Amino acid sequence: MYMRETRLHNRRVFYILSLNCTELIPLWSLFKYYHLNTSKNSMWGRNYAGLPIQADHRVHDIAMKSIDGEFGGKKTISVLDIATGTGALARRIIDTYPDWTVEVNDFHREAGTLSLKKYRNDLNSPFAKKFGRNGYDLVIAIEIIEHLENPWLFLSDVRKVLRKNGLLILSMPNIDSTLDRYIYLKAGHPYYFGKHGYVFSNGHITPIPDWLFRMICGKVGFSEVELDDSIDTTPLVNILTKLKMLFFMPFYYFYMENRNDRSINIYKCR
Repeated sequence: MYMRETRLHNRRVFYILSLNCTELIPLWSLFKYYHLNTSKNSMWGRNYAGLPIQADHRVHDIAMKSIDGEFGGKKTISVLDIATGTGALARRIIDTYPDWTVEVNDFHREAGTLSLKKYRNDLNSPFAKKFGRNGYDLVIAIEIIEHLENPWLFLSDVRKVLRKNGLLILSMPNIDSTLDRYIYLKAGHPYYFGKHGYVFSNGHITPIPDWLFRMICGKVGFSEVELDDSIDTTPLVNILTKLKMLFFMPFYYFYMENRNDRSINIYKCR
């Protein structure tokens, strides 16, 4: 990574070359990203049992609440954390329910401290036959579908590895919030996407609106899709952004369909 200087509207602007050497990123974007991840009340940058949480920590909290509500009374179930990352959520489930059978998909070999059954399956290729033969009562897919090339394939194969009455808990960025619509008008992409989203979020490549997610789920065999909970956009919107939105969108705002302030959607699919 290196820095260079250029001029934008007669102002000196410093850029850094991204780690993958594919684009230049304004230095103020790096400062903003660093602040969001290191401030005292940051949603990111936390850990569980020493394992970094590679998502907004509130998503893990909501997922655990859903798991407790659906399966808390069961002595044993079979669980697959299909994109475990460092294994923070899987470890939390194991600590809470030590008698459950928990397996993880650790494609990038990051979950080194978890002493349980691991797979290393590429989710961009057909994978349904590569997991446990008996299927799972619960599949967890936290912040992964937006990184994949084919959400149709992913959801279809998840449906195949679930048992008859199995449950999928899935989270993904919401791209139709008021903030996202403003960012799209300004930059041509939703908040968590575009070049900066690709670099800072480790490869966000597939934005999926709520209506399309529900349609795909129905087409591949899920009979019920519930928006279980969400993370709001409030921490992402500073005073300056609010003023800009009020200035640019006073009339457009009132004509928005399905207006909302959700930053991340958490679904339950059966």
